[in-house]
Amino acid sequence: MKTYNSIYVLLTLVIIGCSKSDDSIVNEEKPTSIDADYAVMLSSGTTLAPQLLNANGELLTLNPEESNLASKSIPQLTSLEGSEFFQYHKTGCSGKITRHDFTKDETTEIDVFDDLDDCMLTAVALLTSDAKICIAYEREIDEKTSTFGVRIIDRKSGDLDFVDVPLNKKPLDLAIANDRLFIMTLDVELSEENYLSVLDFSSNSLVHEMNLGFRARRVFNTSEDTIIISYDELHTTLDSASLSFVFTNYAEGTEPKFTANAFDCFDGDGKLYYPKAADAVSTYPEIPAVYDFTKNLVTLYAYENFLTEEKRDFEFEIETTTTVNYDEKNDLILIGYKKVGKQEGGLLRIKPSPEPAFVDHIDLEGVPYVLFVN
Repeated sequence: MKTYNSIYVLLTLVIIGCSKSDDSIVNEEKPTSIDADYAVMLSSGTTLAPQLLNANGELLTLNPEESNLASKSIPQLTSLEGSEFFQYHKTGCSGKITRHDFTKDETTEIDVFDDLDDCMLTAVALLTSDAKICIAYEREIDEKTSTFGVRIIDRKSGDLDFVDVPLNKKPLDLAIANDRLFIMTLDVELSEENYLSVLDFSSNSLVHEMNLGFRARRVFNTSEDTIIISYDELHTTLDSASLSFVFTNYAEGTEPKFTANAFDCFDGDGKLYYPKAADAVSTYPEIPAVYDFTKNLVTLYAYENFLTEEKRDFEFEIETTTTVNYDEKNDLILIGYKKVGKQEGGLLRIKPSPEPAFVDHIDLEGVPYVLFVN
């Protein structure tokens, strides 16, 4: 499956331009306000610490209760699964996954690779589901030789049983759909091309491999059925059951640029919420964006279009966007941002298009790293 033999579908780029002179909100009918508390992981530069927030459709406040999740150093790998946050840390020769469920406020730690020579092992990708923890790795044999594999841990088993599946190419990224694991790899020995290996969870064996060509960036799923393989200039939509695919090429200047996205935050319709390089759209380096894979449509939310200059530069001190998510209960976009010249930030809530508007804001004692909606 070489991406340069593709059909062409043009991407439509929409830039929201509803700039207002003030931030007032006028509604003929008062919307329903539903409790939807949030949790945000805050970075202080070298560590992550949780902050709980009380929220509904009208009010956002700090929760005075402290989370049971202790602050930790910035992890090497992370994964999100609903309200669960997984972090992988390697200190010395020890590798450990910390799982925290923000709904239950419960933390679990899992030692990984205890049976292997962990000093010579590097974990390169982590992905979780409600049933599995998958962690891909490279193990150095000597200066010129490495072996590759993916460890699949069964979360449903009491002892967290696992199986290792060897790979013949270097793993880069993982996605789960249709009871299958999709592993994006790189042929480091010969062609430098990317491949996609398909693993069936029922047998824990590889059932298919396809050539992705060059410069594939990421693989992720938008639903239980659909896999996205992203490149800078296009993406491939892959049916996880039939493995049939469609290419979507971007017209120059309309690239959605979600390849660098650290966290995959989707709504119920499969739209992706993420920070995007602003280019000429805004004076800020990154702005909130939403990509609709069903319409091949990106919507950009430049701060200039829903905040006054006084709020942007003096009251909120916005430097750049750091994370984006969506409160589906109240139909609000959540925007985490860094303050200018500080290891501090804030959280903005806005109404989405077609009439984006500022709702409220809260200062935070750290830079938002990732947001959770409970």
